[in-house]
Amino acid sequence: MLADYGSTEKVFAVTLDNASSNVSAMRTLRPVLSKYLGIEVPPDNDRNDRNETDNEVSTLFMHQRCACHIINLIVKEALNALQPLIETFRTAISFLNSSNQRIAAYKSYCIATSVRPRKFQLDMEVRWNSTYLMLKHLFPHQTPFTTFMHAHYPRGEGGQLLLTDEHWAVGQKVFKFLELFYDATVALSGVYYPTSPLMIHYLVKIAIHLKNYGNDTHLRHVIQPMIDKYNKYWRNIPLLYSFAFILDPRAKMKGFSRVLRRLGSLTSTSYETYQLATRARLTDVYNKYEEKFGSVRLRRTVPPNLSGKKRSAWDEIYDDDEGDCSAGGIHPLSGTLNMSRHTSATALLHAASSSNNNTSELVSYLDCDTVSQLDDDFNLLNWWHEHKLTYPVLSIMAKDILTVPVSTISSESTFSMTGRIIEERRRRLKAEMVEMLTCIKDWEAAETRMQHNVEDQELEEAFEELYLD
Repeated sequence: MLADYGSTEKVFAVTLDNASSNVSAMRTLRPVLSKYLGIEVPPDNDRNDRNETDNEVSTLFMHQRCACHIINLIVKEALNALQPLIETFRTAISFLNSSNQRIAAYKSYCIATSVRPRKFQLDMEVRWNSTYLMLKHLFPHQTPFTTFMHAHYPRGEGGQLLLTDEHWAVGQKVFKFLELFYDATVALSGVYYPTSPLMIHYLVKIAIHLKNYGNDTHLRHVIQPMIDKYNKYWRNIPLLYSFAFILDPRAKMKGFSRVLRRLGSLTSTSYETYQLATRARLTDVYNKYEEKFGSVRLRRTVPPNLSGKKRSAWDEIYDDDEGDCSAGGIHPLSGTLNMSRHTSATALLHAASSSNNNTSELVSYLDCDTVSQLDDDFNLLNWWHEHKLTYPVLSIMAKDILTVPVSTISSESTFSMTGRIIEERRRRLKAEMVEMLTCIKDWEAAETRMQHNVEDQELEEAFEELYLD
């Protein structure tokens, strides 16, 4: 298909889930899809040491593992251990939903107690986010639901209650614990903003989250398996995440150095060598872009040295001294690690003004002051578009790296859309008609910017729209 559309030399990265078949497939496709930078990569059995650097640079980002699938694996480690608790809530919901008379009785009870009556949706074991939504919509009705269960759920003489205060207390804690993972999944599956620069932030947030719950009485037994799974996939930080973080002008190498120290303290890992290697690999990749796109540089402009915050004004945020770390290596996500939560003026890139035209764009960019517009309105891709005359080659490289999706959720939902088109009443549609209907549906979703959350919205609605009034 890529050959039919003339796209075999336009592929920069492919994001897939963690199935071993995908790893094998990408190993086979690697020589075919690695020509974007103009480098012919031989099959694994024909590789030679002389071209090893070219080979690695050309395929550095070729196969990316879906971050949301990794989050799913991490969360499943917890839910497997918490299965008895979750099953208790499932049993209670199933008991209520299995009888129309019980639903009517529960509705009458809620109305009598001035509570808006509703049913509750069971989760799907294969989708952990549905477990989160099940708990989310159940807990606001804890009091009427518990009272009704105590009165109607059958139990022998002296038998235990189905739902106790301890069940609710631990369940609430599980719900709050899952919230970060749910938010991360939603954020990282977006399609209308770059997701690769967000990954380092969420690696830190998740590491802090796991460490904070490490001593919790009810959850500490599930934390270590989750940490093991986290370390399996993310202790060795994928270079795509690091490059994307560095190419955010609010971070650069100084922010990257700080974030590595933070991650190192949280995961008991030394990243000193990794930091040096990342800078070296970033230079290698830039040099290949320079070879291919260097001709686009007609006249390199330098930004004016306008007044603004000096570099020293941000030293207390970006510099990591001993007093910056709290006991046990647990840090609040402030300063560099929580950029979008703070607002300030934009710091100008004054270092570029003193460099000559022979200076590497990458060196000039990294030596410039970091941008200090740290609010939610900062548009990363727009910043690179506005600075494409200053960094004509580097801006192309930044666009390629920043736009690599870290999740396959949005693309998978496109395929799932076909199941809503081919149904009982439409089983004889021709392939061309299915293609047209799928495209039209996707274009309509694009106009309303709803492409990335169709399934999430439907899942939310399945749990939300169950009121009985």
